[in-house]
Amino acid sequence: MTLREWSALMSTIIVFAGTIWYIYLAVKGDKVKPVLASWIVIGSTMSLSFATYWTTPKHSLVSNACNAASVINCVSILFIALWLNHKQGKGFAFTKFQKNCLWISFMIMIFWIVLVWGLKGTGIIPNILTQILMVIGYLVTAEKLWYADRNSESLFTWWCITIASAIALYTATVSHDGLALLYAIRATIASATLVWLMHRAERKALLLK
Repeated sequence: MTLREWSALMSTIIVFAGTIWYIYLAVKGDKVKPVLASWIVIGSTMSLSFATYWTTPKHSLVSNACNAASVINCVSILFIALWLNHKQGKGFAFTKFQKNCLWISFMIMIFWIVLVWGLKGTGIIPNILTQILMVIGYLVTAEKLWYADRNSESLFTWWCITIASAIALYTATVSHDGLALLYAIRATIASATLVWLMHRAERKALLLK
């Protein structure tokens, strides 16, 4: 295997490890509280991101392995979040900020559908739009963590995502794949921001003790 292929495999394994730990903590219920609105946006757009990337002329499973692994990651967590909300009787109760993010995401998704199916364009511009959508999905969790008095997310999981995304930067760079690189840059910055907010929330919790 080449170093490029090893890096793709490593980022995939790290994402899966983080996913398994997140699901375990969420089901256990004493640490992780998934934000449903966030995972609705991230799960659906992560899938769209990979789908639109695959319609581009230079698609490669190795180059964009982190995105492929993240589809399984996000969709799995989305189903867990839906199950937990149903179990707790919360249904689809969203805050005003979450509703606004969902509406913005919906409008961008409509534009995405028009570009891909209506105008029969390539997946390049729609893929860029999905990166914007995923930033919105991350913002929902970021907003919750910003005001939180304690961390309700898994540091291990998000560190895994951050490290896997950073490794994916190398994979995309040596593959000379612009869209895969865009995905890796967005994922690294967004996940690293959430990790910082989680550490911030944990410091706040310690001060309140």
